[in-house]
Amino acid sequence: MSNKIIRFLGMATLLMTIILARQASAESLIVPAADYTPLEVIEIQLLGLQSGDPDQGIEQVWVFAHPFNKRATGPLARFRTLFEMPAYAPLLDLRSYSIKTVTETAIESQFVVSIVTSDGVSYDYFWAVEKVLEGEQAGFWMTTMVSSPRQLSRAS
Repeated sequence: MSNKIIRFLGMATLLMTIILARQASAESLIVPAADYTPLEVIEIQLLGLQSGDPDQGIEQVWVFAHPFNKRATGPLARFRTLFEMPAYAPLLDLRSYSIKTVTETAIESQFVVSIVTSDGVSYDYFWAVEKVLEGEQAGFWMTTMVSSPRQLSRAS
């Protein structure tokens, strides 16, 4: 297959993922799968956070948390409390976002995720995903880390 066709299929898959994520109901979360790319994993999490249902958004992020990350943050109930902290609360109020790839290897990818909250404040987060190497989720890309944000601008 030519590179153009492969690239088109990749973009079509991403578009379909976005459409499905936007239509997800409160009972329906997108679950990790080996065919999601690192970028798609972050996109799914951000769309969940942008869904208007904070609990569902947090749970969508949680299901894509790497097993190592889950060991560090604890169960979902404890993970939810992270979003009460000033560092992560803006993620529940995001109006728009963009994702820029920083580094990409066969097992780890790092991104800068820029968000704008509903009150117009801009933040950058450093977001890292890694491929799970063992267990039932081996081969799945999952989030290992989201940094504290760097505030870029204040609403005027």
